[in-house]
Amino acid sequence: MSLINQMLRDLDKGRGPVKASQIAALQGMGLININRFKRYERLSLTAWGLAGLLSIVVSYQASIWWNSRPESEPAIAPQTATEAAEPEHNAQLDPVAPQDKVNTEPLATTANKAEFKKKPLDMPVLPRAETVPTALPTPVEAASKPVAILTPEQKAERLFARAQQALSRNQQQRGESLLRKALDEHSRHVNARSQLAALLLSRQQEDKAERLLSEGLLTDAHQLALARPYAQLLAARGELGPALETLERAIVQRQADPETLALRAAILYKMERHAESATAYRKAVQGQPSRALWWTGLAVALEQNGQPGQALEAFQRAAELPLNKPVDDYVKQRIGVLSNKDFHY
Repeated sequence: MSLINQMLRDLDKGRGPVKASQIAALQGMGLININRFKRYERLSLTAWGLAGLLSIVVSYQASIWWNSRPESEPAIAPQTATEAAEPEHNAQLDPVAPQDKVNTEPLATTANKAEFKKKPLDMPVLPRAETVPTALPTPVEAASKPVAILTPEQKAERLFARAQQALSRNQQQRGESLLRKALDEHSRHVNARSQLAALLLSRQQEDKAERLLSEGLLTDAHQLALARPYAQLLAARGELGPALETLERAIVQRQADPETLALRAAILYKMERHAESATAYRKAVQGQPSRALWWTGLAVALEQNGQPGQALEAFQRAAELPLNKPVDDYVKQRIGVLSNKDFHY
């Protein structure tokens, strides 16, 4: 397009005659007026123009005939309007291009099309997807995977949980066996040791239970879950001093629960330390005020300590709660005695 614009500017400025080939090309495209040139040039220019126009028409008709053939053609990427127009314009407007080049160019294009049609198209073939079976790990691979290693505490805890399930199903022998295995894994598992001792005491195997509890207290003397049943065994055998010491060691670093306080109060009462026994019983009933036996123990300790008025109140509280018949008869008898105004110590 820049060549055409330059030629038009040259013609408008009257810079002189142009060549016959240039005039023919411009005339065939309808870009100039032939009357502007001299008369003796008209015939030659007209002949050249007709020849160029005829070659264009013939090439155009040949291309139409070729394209109208019924044979199927492969899809060709479309060209833009600028790309399609520039070769044709350059062929017609080139002042030095010979005429035979213009005539043979469409034939070359036709030959290329024929050759292109003869060649088969190689369509890409996608590989067929094959199902790959999932590879199972070999024994060697499975063995190479890291296995979680449990600590003795974790193993003991798992065994203790299994023992709880067995005991809940009344499987006493299996439960006891699992508890022993838990202690073998971790000897300081307090819950397993205390529960195993309770099973032995339920079968009246006091010696085995005492030995099991004493072994646990040697490791940790501050475990109330072990100290309380061990002190009960000692007190039942009449060893009140060691029993009280066992409880005192456990209470030093831990806050005593109501059960431990009531046991300590009973041991103090047997040791005739009534005031201390009454104090311990008061703390116990403050933690669990629904325990009738503890109210009875408090009342007895207060009465032995010379406090009949407070003892009467404790007996009355005990009478309001469920008691077995022998204890209930004793509580009512003491209420009647202490309520009598004529009663004197």
